[in-house]
Amino acid sequence: MLKKLVLFKLLKKHFAFRDSIALFKGIKNNKEEIYLPKLNRKIYLRNNTKDLETFEEIFLTNLYDTTLPIIPKTIVDAGANVGLASLFFHLKYPEASIVALEIESKNSKVIKKNTSGINNFELIEKGLFNKKSFFKIEDPYNASNSFQIREVTEQEEYDVESTTLDEILSQKKWDTIDILKIDIEGAEKDLFSSNYENWLPKTKVIMIETHDRMIPKCSYTVMNTINKYNFILYTTTEGTLVYYNLSLLSINI
Repeated sequence: MLKKLVLFKLLKKHFAFRDSIALFKGIKNNKEEIYLPKLNRKIYLRNNTKDLETFEEIFLTNLYDTTLPIIPKTIVDAGANVGLASLFFHLKYPEASIVALEIESKNSKVIKKNTSGINNFELIEKGLFNKKSFFKIEDPYNASNSFQIREVTEQEEYDVESTTLDEILSQKKWDTIDILKIDIEGAEKDLFSSNYENWLPKTKVIMIETHDRMIPKCSYTVMNTINKYNFILYTTTEGTLVYYNLSLLSINI
């Protein structure tokens, strides 16, 4: 746990004073349900899970808090866990339409709580992949924030289906994905291996964590594919790579 003074200062960066006090007290007392009076909403952080660790990564570090050359209107949160990244993006970009993808049902229940009342938000309980597929869900690290998918045939018993970014673009009638946040525990290797020719050039900003420790050569595959297009690695934030699409963004290099 961060030192108390540091924790409170970091909370005030993202939350109003009253909400920062509520979060500070709630975290200190291991509360699973913390009411934020200024926002008039609750944040849910389950005990005996990685939820608090995820909260700290998203709200107390610069994991996704980077200055962008645009005000994003369309956001995909792939690997949404318990919805804290989606909540972060909503608080920072309240006009943006957000699609979150999560494969694990217990996490999805918490996402629905953490994003309650957000009108321009949709949860899709499917795995992001490069084609129509079916998966078993695995938890090799016995943690609530590192579920992986293993592809199986439709005839086998499966836990979850896939969706693709092309499907999301079509269903939402989006011209572009302004922010594509990806934290999908190694499935990014398949995502960037094929069938990216339509959605990738339509994506303005990519925020991605790669998982070579889980799937070898994830980073190589992602970077090799992105480098086929007019992207630059603009910055890194706490282990997340942030790419800008220079064909869609006007920035000074």
